[in-house]
Amino acid sequence: MKKTIKIFLLVATLIIMLPIDLYAQNIRVMGVVRGNNGERIAGVTITDLGRQRILGITDEDGKFSIVLAPNATISFTCMGYAEKKEKVKGRVSIDVELQSTAKEIDEITVTASLLGNVVFEPSEIEIVGNYFHLRTRFKVPKELMALDHRLVVQPTIYNVTRRKTMYLRPVVSDGREYLLTQERMYGFDITRDTLSSYIQKSQMSRQGEIIAYHDSVYIENNKDDYRSDVFLSVEDYHKIIKVDTMVIAKGTVNPLRFFDYQIEARDLTDSIYIPKPELSLRNDRGEVHLTYLPGKATINEKDEHNVRELSKLEQRIKFLEQDPDAKLESMSISGISSPEGDYNKNVKLADERMRSAREKILSFVSPTTKEFLKVESQYKVENWLPIVDMMKRDSLTDKAAELQAIIDKNPNSLNSQFNKIRKLSYYRSIIVPYLTELRRVEYDFGYSLYRVLTDDEIQEMYEQNYTQLSRYDFYRMFQTAKDDVEREKLYSQALSVYPKFMLAANNLAALYIRQGRSDYDLLKPFIKDGAPEEVLTNQIVAALDKWQYETADSIASLMPESETTEYVKSITRLLNGNYEEALSQFEGEGGINEVLILLAMKRNDEAWEKAQELPDDSARVLYVKAIITNRLDMVVEAINYIETALDMDPSLREIAEIDADVKDLL
Repeated sequence: MKKTIKIFLLVATLIIMLPIDLYAQNIRVMGVVRGNNGERIAGVTITDLGRQRILGITDEDGKFSIVLAPNATISFTCMGYAEKKEKVKGRVSIDVELQSTAKEIDEITVTASLLGNVVFEPSEIEIVGNYFHLRTRFKVPKELMALDHRLVVQPTIYNVTRRKTMYLRPVVSDGREYLLTQERMYGFDITRDTLSSYIQKSQMSRQGEIIAYHDSVYIENNKDDYRSDVFLSVEDYHKIIKVDTMVIAKGTVNPLRFFDYQIEARDLTDSIYIPKPELSLRNDRGEVHLTYLPGKATINEKDEHNVRELSKLEQRIKFLEQDPDAKLESMSISGISSPEGDYNKNVKLADERMRSAREKILSFVSPTTKEFLKVESQYKVENWLPIVDMMKRDSLTDKAAELQAIIDKNPNSLNSQFNKIRKLSYYRSIIVPYLTELRRVEYDFGYSLYRVLTDDEIQEMYEQNYTQLSRYDFYRMFQTAKDDVEREKLYSQALSVYPKFMLAANNLAALYIRQGRSDYDLLKPFIKDGAPEEVLTNQIVAALDKWQYETADSIASLMPESETTEYVKSITRLLNGNYEEALSQFEGEGGINEVLILLAMKRNDEAWEKAQELPDDSARVLYVKAIITNRLDMVVEAINYIETALDMDPSLREIAEIDADVKDLL
């Protein structure tokens, strides 16, 4: 009969455990995939090799989150990298490094040698947007150009500030005999001459050949000092006959350097760009307490407290096994006996209680979980001090003091303490009921759980290692930063961990703009069609601050048409050389801006008419009036204006020395 009961209980236990085992097959594994250079890799495919199915791919930050069996083997594959296999072994956090398979290509440097030196008559360099335009004419005397000679002219723009030369389109002028000979040498196919595309049709005069010239070059920094040099080479079929060089223009013509505009930096606040909360792996703990009858080693399952505790324990284990975001990792079981009776017998009883509780508790755990579960167990005999505390709790102060005195007189022997305590008149009536609470099993289990962190946990993690924070964690810290210094630090740290974190990049760019130190490179990776208006606006400001007018205008074309964007677009159009379109925006507003646009359009008479309406109360207005009067050959007035302007603001002299409109007045 007993054997039949045991078989029945075994079958019942298996039936109860079956649903738990089914749910215990999967855990959630999260991590980051990086290349061997440390860069996070997006688009890595993660495959369960056992089941031959794709579990997921890494996001733009190289992160992944997959659900799979704890004993699975997975592979990480990505074009350009060697495959990496990992055995999960119950781990819930796995970081992977992939080795690049790309081969380095040797850098090839092509050095071009430029032939010839060029000579021009004096001219001027005009700035239109980011382009420097050189317009001039030069004469070639008859005495210089014999019929069998070739003239090669090479204009350049030279950056005096940075000592850098930029080459413009060359000009080639051939004597009649030289050209005929070249055609015969190349079988009458002059295009075989490498310089044929630069041969200039000229106009003849009594003094010689007149050649008109116009070319432009892209310049990134129009605040520097520039000049135009030309190099001249006269040669025949065999040798160079004459080489010469000269400066034909100093300074630049650019009245829009004084144009005044105000585009405010903008933070990214739209909720669609705020990162979503992410689950983080955290360790938590839970516990239950089970009580026993006097002298018994098995759990008293008729006790309502024990029933509740066992039910709570079973439900908690089921939750941890069924939830892919949680993983049961460890158990610690302590069997405890109360101190009445013989100490050695109590030690044995505590051991038996621990073993009994361990068996009961582990019966709730599935075999799969047990495979990776760390179980620790211990036992002990409780002393009498908890009884003292419970008596004090219940206001039995005198009796608690009496019990404490017995303990103090026999500190090293529980047997001696018991022999004296059981002789107390109130032992059975007061002390014995308290002993029930000492006969127990303490059960403690540890588990890891993916959940959203609290602000305190985020701060603690930040102080320990900020690279462990998610984008959402960083965003939470942005919100609580006390000043711009702290915000700048947090934005920079967030971008060091997540280079594609657009909100952090944009708001850091806006902070820099407000502080007058815009960063042109910060938002470059985020500029594309459909980018947020705030990002485009901030990058336009940074581009304008770096004199990247063509880039700014290109970015503005990505912005939607609205009242808020029209002003920004009008600025970029103007500074990029679209004067007519910009004039319609600022015409009639008065002030110096309209005058400057008219000067850029070379409508000098209209500019002077508008400028006379401006009061002579600022150095900038006087400087602009000096430009206009000098262009209109009102030299005396021009000198007076520039001298007064420089007296009011000596810093303008630095501009005047590179400004071709007033340079001759200094």
